[in-house]
Parts: sequence; structure tokens; C-alpha cells
Amino acid sequence: MIMDFQKYVKHERYYGNHIHQYHHKEVEKSFNEVLDKLGKPDGSDDAAFITLRLKSKADRVIASSVSNRLEWKLCKYFWGRKGKKMLINHSAPYVPSVETNLMRMKDHIHAIIRLKDLKRFHTKDEIKDKIKEIALDIDEVNHTDPDAVDIRIFPFSDISEEQEREVGHTIEYICKTSSKHIKPLTRIFLNKEQIKAIKTQL
Repeated sequence: MIMDFQKYVKHERYYGNHIHQYHHKEVEKSFNEVLDKLGKPDGSDDAAFITLRLKSKADRVIASSVSNRLEWKLCKYFWGRKGKKMLINHSAPYVPSVETNLMRMKDHIHAIIRLKDLKRFHTKDEIKDKIKEIALDIDEVNHTDPDAVDIRIFPFSDISEEQEREVGHTIEYICKTSSKHIKPLTRIFLNKEQIKAIKTQL
């Protein structure tokens, strides 16, 4: 195991006055799936933690479609031809999580993308600006919400205790709603006609 999940367990999370039930075994399984996808946090590159808030009619299918299009656009921009190959092989260092906000009762997206071996150098501000630009270009993102796109760049590293803690807690956070019946990391892929129907619906 690359990182010890037990360091990052957070059994109690409050939503208003309600405690969210935490399914330790399932969250740990999802945590390890994310690490398998992203690889060892060796400190050679950064990662971006992204949150997208969607329009009010968005459901899990719509949110999954948005997360897939975000991956496609990010891979094309940051990796070019290599990004297209990663998309075909499902090997892009990108993991999305679709969650239901228990206070607002609508779905939103978290995602981690590892910014490894990019086709050219970008400053952190350039990366944040480009991710935000790409995200806001997706119709289903709630453009009227000033917090519709939130991005945090952090070292994908276990070199220091502080860096390892940030990586571990970020991964745990996108897995936190995992249970026997809820799989926030599950991908749903739609064809072009289905995506077009979603845009019409919204």
C-alpha cells in the first residue's frame, strides 16, 4: 500500500445538525482505488483538486457526463496528443467523484487530476485559470454561482508529513460518501445524443 488510510479516516462529518454516516471499509477501498489510478505521491509534480457546482436540475447522470467532459478537455489541453491516447486507454491521472450535497440535495463534482509530465510548463496560477476557463465553458456548470468552480493546487508528495497529510485528506475527502450502495467514483459514459439530450433538459 502506498499510503496508510488509517491516518486519514474521519468518521464524523456534520451537515448542519446531521452526522453523515461513514462506511470505513468502503471508503478505504475507494481510497486505494484513487491511489492506484494516480500513482505514488513522490513529490515530482503537483495535483489539482477541483469542485464544480452544477445547475439545479443536475442529477448523477448529468454530473458524470460533466466530469467526463472535464477530463477530456483537460487532457487535450495539458497533454495534447498524449492526452488523447490516455483518454483512449483510460489511463489519464484523473479521478472524479460525484456527490449529493445533503443540505442542498443536488449533485456536484469533486475531482483530482495529477499534473504529471505536461506538454509544457505552467505556473500554478496559469493552471488554475485554465481549469476554471475550461470548467465554465461546460453548459451544465452553474455560472450564476460565484463558487461554481473551486480549485486548489497542491504538491502530490509524501516527502514531508504536511504534504503527505494534504494528499491523504484530499483523497479521503472525495471518497467519503462511499458505501455498499453509493459509489461516488463510478463512471457513467454517455454517447453524443445522450449528452445533447441533457443540454436540452437543462
